[in-house]
Amino acid sequence: MKPFHFWMPTEIVVGVDCLNELAQRSAPFGNRPLLVTGRHSARSSGAFECVLSQLVGTTLVEGIEENPSSQTCERGAELCRKAGCDFVVALGGGSAIDAAKAIAVLATNDGTCDRYFGSNQYSAAPLPIVAIPTTAGTGSEVTPYSVLVDSRTRTKRTIAGKGLFPRLALLDPGTTVTMSRATTIYSGLDALSQAMEGMVSKQYTPMGDVLALEVCRVVAQWLPVAAEEPAHLDARMQMLYAAMLSGCVIAQSGTTLVHGMGYPLTLEFGLPHGLANALLLTPVFQYNARFLPEKVAAIAHALGVVHGDSPTAEEAAANVGQALHRLFQRLKLSPAARDAGVDGTQLQTITGALVADRSRFRNQPGEPTAEDVLDFYRRAWNGTP
Repeated sequence: MKPFHFWMPTEIVVGVDCLNELAQRSAPFGNRPLLVTGRHSARSSGAFECVLSQLVGTTLVEGIEENPSSQTCERGAELCRKAGCDFVVALGGGSAIDAAKAIAVLATNDGTCDRYFGSNQYSAAPLPIVAIPTTAGTGSEVTPYSVLVDSRTRTKRTIAGKGLFPRLALLDPGTTVTMSRATTIYSGLDALSQAMEGMVSKQYTPMGDVLALEVCRVVAQWLPVAAEEPAHLDARMQMLYAAMLSGCVIAQSGTTLVHGMGYPLTLEFGLPHGLANALLLTPVFQYNARFLPEKVAAIAHALGVVHGDSPTAEEAAANVGQALHRLFQRLKLSPAARDAGVDGTQLQTITGALVADRSRFRNQPGEPTAEDVLDFYRRAWNGTP
């Protein structure tokens, strides 16, 4: 077995109405909370009022954008320091949780976000973080990453460090029932992408592989149900569970080229993060099958495509493409990036910019060339299986 290290310090509470336990469970962190939330989802589900009713004297940072900027986080940290807050509560999707993490760092460390991009760049421990996800996708409630848009360079960059692991995560399916169908699907596909990428990452762990295959199984079974029956609490619970597991996976392994390629589709063409990743899964994982056929075949099997013993690389590639496209069909989702608004004439340009940043390739199996990356984009644009 490959030697590995698995660090997961977050207390995870899962259950219907577990949000009502917030006051009791967060009491050890302090008595002057900063609440960081987005624009709509927490209010529409009733979670916002539930949190405020339990935390007296809360300072509020709201309106976090879908892709939080470093500027937004810097303003939030200034408010946090002025109010003397001693812990941070994140209520929302991955964007609100990522913003809360950056604010927790800046509240105890001088300077702006650009000083802390990278791994463990801060000296003082961030404020304790409580994460309450209202979407089921990013798994940010159990990761040590804060992914932001750098306001200066307009690129996605990451603040990372063990202090960014939330101390507590409350996963209550009632907070997710008001998600739109589109958000439900894109969030769930983000969880799927993270699990699949974590399993083939150069930093994979054997323990993470077990969790990743469980994510694939749960997403295949329950994401279509959650999309069509928004009030189905069991489906919502299952998807929160899958998203959390996907976060556990990438907290150890990181992501691969799929995420690196997905960021330009979000920044340049406005695709939701989970959709951008999902559209790239088929071409990139058919490439991955050349190097890790057994793992790619296991992913296809967990997604519902049965295969024989010891599948070849070609069989694994065909199976994973079939499995993903079958899932897309069940979700009534086009597998073609052109249908999502991606301009095919810009693929060469974004490929050049991506290939220039070798950090995007650090966990990726094989040694994909610029021609390979352009081919991945073109195949995703066409939606070819």
